Amino acid sequence: MIDLDGPEPLWRQVADHLGGRVAAGEFARRLPSVRTLADQYGVSHTTVSDALRELSQRGLVVTTQGRGTFVAAPPSVDEDGTNAG
Repeated sequence: MIDLDGPEPLWRQVADHLGGRVAAGEFARRLPSVRTLADQYGVSHTTVSDALRELSQRGLVVTTQGRGTFVAAPPSVDEDGTNAG
């Protein structure tokens, strides 16, 4: 899962793995807390926060101070199959 000695930064490894879990629909709406994710991945809270920031930039999650991190709503699609802006 996470290679603590690998060449890829830990935050990126966590972001990639967690992003896959989000895309697979593992989380109905809300992601576990930073503390819980840090424990699951065996990394620091800072590493998880950096990973969540990356997922937010990718548009996969939305983090709200004091409320948590949530799966981002998928972009709406028009009848013709294009994004509805």
